[in-house]
Amino acid sequence: MDKKQIKQWIADNLVLQDEARRITGQSVPGFNQSVMIGRIKPFIEFESGKRTIRLYLRSDLEEYAKNKRSR
Repeated sequence: MDKKQIKQWIADNLVLQDEARRITGQSVPGFNQSVMIGRIKPFIEFESGKRTIRLYLRSDLEEYAKNKRSR
């Protein structure tokens, strides 16, 4: 896989929290709670000073959203 393909895969498959919340249909507190209890897991995390940047896998979020609504 070359750099262009990797970049495209990232753009197609990884999302930040705002997009992740849109996919799951959750509020900020609801999404954060789902992350804290382990129902939603970041695909990768980057520490940036006092801040942590988390990227989520779109397919995991879509599966979570589907199962969340059917409970």
